[in-house]
Amino acid sequence: MSTNRRRAGRTVSAAVVVAALVAVAGACGGDSDAKGGSGLSIGLGGIPQDQGGQTLTYWNVPEVMRLTRQDEQLYGALSGFGIPEVAQARYEEEPARVALGFDETTVDTSVQIGSDAARLTGRFDVAAVTGAMRQRGWTETKSDGAPLLTQDGARVSVSSSVRSSSSARNTALPPLTGPGASVATDPAYRAVADCIGEDAYHATFYGKDRRGQLSGLTLFAIGARAGADGTSTERLCAVTRSAEAARAVAAALRPETAAGKRFAGARVEVGEGSAPVVTMRWANSTSGLRPGSQNQTAELPRLLAPLR
Repeated sequence: MSTNRRRAGRTVSAAVVVAALVAVAGACGGDSDAKGGSGLSIGLGGIPQDQGGQTLTYWNVPEVMRLTRQDEQLYGALSGFGIPEVAQARYEEEPARVALGFDETTVDTSVQIGSDAARLTGRFDVAAVTGAMRQRGWTETKSDGAPLLTQDGARVSVSSSVRSSSSARNTALPPLTGPGASVATDPAYRAVADCIGEDAYHATFYGKDRRGQLSGLTLFAIGARAGADGTSTERLCAVTRSAEAARAVAAALRPETAAGKRFAGARVEVGEGSAPVVTMRWANSTSGLRPGSQNQTAELPRLLAPLR
């Protein structure tokens, strides 16, 4: 059995919340998970606030599936739907339902936490998931009344509405029930998520108070939304601690919008208030501005924070 297959819980870097966020955050957890559905607030409502310094990457899985079918060339980079195990099963030419006990059609939201953890919401057949993993050598026990599967330090826990995974012993396993204090209750996440929009189909939050980032920058994210006419746009949103810090963030971004640059014509705007939000918006295209490409090139993120 290959290391990749055995490490079915391994994740990639990785998402997020929004306008109705404050209300959802107060009730998030078992109730919000049980309701199902997709949305930034649902995705981030399950991530503990103490994980807010990690890179969080969110997918609205049904919407990404729809967009990928609509235009594989434009959305192909998202074809893993934020579920690395499904992508691995496809690579190994094995049906995900056989290898994992579920597939992308049963998942509503995916949030990748750093590079070693993930939390999926949707509809899971617990017996099918645990059976598939035991078949591949995972050991099943119980934790808080739910199945817990372990192998070589990796862990997976599953309920009928949530599947959480961690691929490293020193990486926290995301909770099955949404925490009382999630990133959805953090003011910086709320401000950035409001800017991106609840209906984003993909978004990456690059970590709150990241070491080495521009002075006065609290949090930034890049999110993508699809319009009714089928066009897709991305927006970078950065919450800052002062007008001076906001001007510095805008100054770092504006050179990339000049003629001849990849983001030529994109507009950078600076908000008002005690914690101004800086925005930069551009249209997606197949000529290098594909949705999610910043997670590969880090062209804009590295202007604001060091790579890690």
